[in-house]
Amino acid sequence: MALPKTLASDLQAAGYYPQLTGSMLIEALFGEDILAHYVHMDTHVDLDAIHRHVTAFLVTPTRLLLAHVDDEPDAVPGHRPRGVTSTEDIPLERLRTVLISRTYEDPAEYRSSDRPVEVAITLGWGAVRRIETFPETCGDPDCDGDHGYSGSLFSEDVTLRVSAQAEGQGAVDRAEDFVLQLRRAVFAARRAAS
Repeated sequence: MALPKTLASDLQAAGYYPQLTGSMLIEALFGEDILAHYVHMDTHVDLDAIHRHVTAFLVTPTRLLLAHVDDEPDAVPGHRPRGVTSTEDIPLERLRTVLISRTYEDPAEYRSSDRPVEVAITLGWGAVRRIETFPETCGDPDCDGDHGYSGSLFSEDVTLRVSAQAEGQGAVDRAEDFVLQLRRAVFAARRAAS
């Protein structure tokens, strides 16, 4: 099986072990068609090192596939670099959250043809949860009693932000198109399951 030319091109453009990432995707596809894809390259700079990470997101008729390739976290200085890989597949009907946040320039002059300059995507299926807590109060500013804590639990397995200022408008457009196609596929899968 070969990857579609646009996906292979996006992996090449990311420039981070494209053959390795492509091979992992082919292995995980099991012959399914690809409805949509998005390749996201991330670079993190520490005090003493630069770490790279690529994630390829694929939507098939039944699943969301994620392929991750990272630099080995504790690489031995002077040795050849090693890549750490993982793949995940999530049945579309199990995706609980497909959140799209968009930022637009000059919203007072918004037209339906305007494209966002930033897109943030949060996907959740219950593998990772984040808890935010805060102390409760009784409303009395002089009260020093312990009223316990409240909080919220958020399903947040993958979060990514794509900005025109950092990655270019084309990357923002591709991210938005991908997540809209994912949202349609999730809707169809949930409908078919009920």
